[in-house]
Amino acid sequence: MSDDINESGMDFIADNAFWIEKSTLYKNLGEGIKSVEFIRVKEDNLLFVEAKSSFPDPNNPVTGNLAEFNSQIVDICEKFLHSLNILSSVIVRVAKSTLPEDFILPERTSLVLILVLKNHDFKGCRRVKAKIVSSLPLYLKEIWKPAVFVINHQTAINRNLVIS
Repeated sequence: MSDDINESGMDFIADNAFWIEKSTLYKNLGEGIKSVEFIRVKEDNLLFVEAKSSFPDPNNPVTGNLAEFNSQIVDICEKFLHSLNILSSVIVRVAKSTLPEDFILPERTSLVLILVLKNHDFKGCRRVKAKIVSSLPLYLKEIWKPAVFVINHQTAINRNLVIS
């Protein structure tokens, strides 16, 4: 695996990562299946990372902005769900694919869903997070108990997700 993953104008640290969006497995699934950019193991956390260079502000009065905001939320939630299913299908060997050799899952792990918004202020990130959390299916929240983070570029640097 390369030393970094470039997505949405940000260079993400790629140690112990599965660049699912670029994988043959994902590319062969066809229309209607979505994925996050990559999945990374960091300590005992399984990070599902989606990145956006821009994101609509639901408080901006521009026509259609709220509709676009809601559409983006649905899309991101689908990416998290589909990616979890894709990874699970590989782990239980339903999918005829393998994970990268340097992608090592911990014995026990916590699921962490992360959206990194490159050009967003901190307050805007909190609004987006609240909408994602309320939009995730109850079964996902009950079974997987994911932590959800919506952070901006600077916070991603501070958390050692992005190379400054």
